[in-house]
Amino acid sequence: MEQILSQKGHFVRMVKKNQPQSYEEIVKYFGEMSEDQKKMQEDKNYRPRYPQMQETYEEVFQEEKNRDRKEYRWYSVCAESGLLTRTQKEWPFIKTVGLASQIRIPLERDAEGTDITPDIRTFLEKGSRRSPSPVSDVEMGKDIQKTGMISDLELTAEEMGRIKREHWPVENRLHHVLDDTFREDRSPAKKSKNNLALIRKSAYNILRIAMLAGDCIEIMTEAMDEFNDDPQLRKKYVFNGIDSFY
Repeated sequence: MEQILSQKGHFVRMVKKNQPQSYEEIVKYFGEMSEDQKKMQEDKNYRPRYPQMQETYEEVFQEEKNRDRKEYRWYSVCAESGLLTRTQKEWPFIKTVGLASQIRIPLERDAEGTDITPDIRTFLEKGSRRSPSPVSDVEMGKDIQKTGMISDLELTAEEMGRIKREHWPVENRLHHVLDDTFREDRSPAKKSKNNLALIRKSAYNILRIAMLAGDCIEIMTEAMDEFNDDPQLRKKYVFNGIDSFY
């Protein structure tokens, strides 16, 4: 289980496939509640499977273009803590249970530049030219994702979605930069990989601090060039030490 928000004693945590009992319960119940909500809108006499949960059930849908792909997200929450078996004894403090679902479809264009990206239904059934077999396996492209979430805060679906998205800057600003700009994922080092990782992170932190102080442009590759070309920058941030932010 991964904690993605913690402040003033409160938390929001992701429940993934490596916690099968809780994860499968969340996916099962939220899938059924979503189906029931649609049927209730079509038929006023329809009786939902979990009427008490439906009273606090809420979902929102978001769509955006991001990194050369279309992303579709559904965030569902339920304030009925009895949703999970573990809330009865182990997690009595849980106030909100949620499910984040996401589908990522790579953008496609034909020879004339016309957008031919498939819609959601076509993508799930047939895939696309860039992703012929949509998969949900973590190691195989992350086209389709489902993530359970729990919190001791009372959250709306929109708030849960915002919090879920807030953990991505860590990936974008740190791990993506280390993998791409510092070429960590291409390094052939084996025995020295931990030492090199520490050096890369130290270099990253120095560059980031220089950016925050306004001494470097806020583009990592250009900041690296500035450090290479300017001995005064290296002297200030590497050899003279860095003043505390606190």
